[in-house]
Amino acid sequence: MKRILSLLLSAGLACQVFAQEDAKPSTRISRDTMLIGDQIEWVIDLTFREGDRFFVEKPDEQPAPGVETISPMTFDTVSLKKGIVNVRGTAILTAFDSGSYFLPPLVTAIGHTDGSVDTVIFDSPVMEVATIPVDTATFKPYDIKGQIKYPLTLKEMLPWFGLALFAAALIFVVVRLIKAHRENTSFFGKPVVKDPPHIVALRSLDRIRSQKLWQNDKQKQFYTAVTDTLRLYVSERYDISALESTSAEIFENLKDKGIEPSLYGKVQELFETADYVKFAKHKASDLENEEAVPTAIKFVNETYMQQIEADSKEEK
Repeated sequence: MKRILSLLLSAGLACQVFAQEDAKPSTRISRDTMLIGDQIEWVIDLTFREGDRFFVEKPDEQPAPGVETISPMTFDTVSLKKGIVNVRGTAILTAFDSGSYFLPPLVTAIGHTDGSVDTVIFDSPVMEVATIPVDTATFKPYDIKGQIKYPLTLKEMLPWFGLALFAAALIFVVVRLIKAHRENTSFFGKPVVKDPPHIVALRSLDRIRSQKLWQNDKQKQFYTAVTDTLRLYVSERYDISALESTSAEIFENLKDKGIEPSLYGKVQELFETADYVKFAKHKASDLENEEAVPTAIKFVNETYMQQIEADSKEEK
């Protein structure tokens, strides 16, 4: 109580309102009985004269064991008439077990304009909490119901249809690609028409010449491109594994292919120069660089014509 009075008289914590004359404060709960888990209002009413101050010690968050505070007590002015003010405080409580709960007393300190202080202690109401009554005469227990199953709707099934169609399309594409690769056909089964080896080689050599690699001090790239083009042509033209063979092995296999000796020698020199440039950091002369592509083109053209002549003789 001393704490309440000191708070009230220390200039400020008490709410500015009212004075009382013949005050008849009351406290009550909104219902005598409530069900478990329901909510009930705890109400306090005060009547004061305007200009006085009052302080109510608010209850704890759990005003009684088993009682929970949903909303703490708040005060509002109900009416103001002829200098008399009616104030109401309201808290919302609940409980989750049946029984009788004795709410704590509320202590109020009233400070009058003449400096006097009155103390009022409110009686504690009893909060009755009851369970839902069960008619044992007619009550019949039932097993726990299983989960209710509702039929699938079209909206729920559409994503699964879409997923199934996507999976089927993906499988079809993979199968077609594998089959096309094995049969050397296009995706739709049409035979892939490959350009003849000499056309592929001549096209590649023309592109190498337009790149001007050796003119830009890129001799290694230049000779690598030229010899790789000839390796691929020799592999396709003579059916030998020129891509995995050394230069010496390539020309050993070309000895009996009927290539004109001078052309054979020039191409062999081209490969030797390329090996020096690629592996021995040799710098080829401008003449060697200028003759590299023309020599390769001549080799492709003459060996192709040699094949045409051989095919013509066979037809005759």
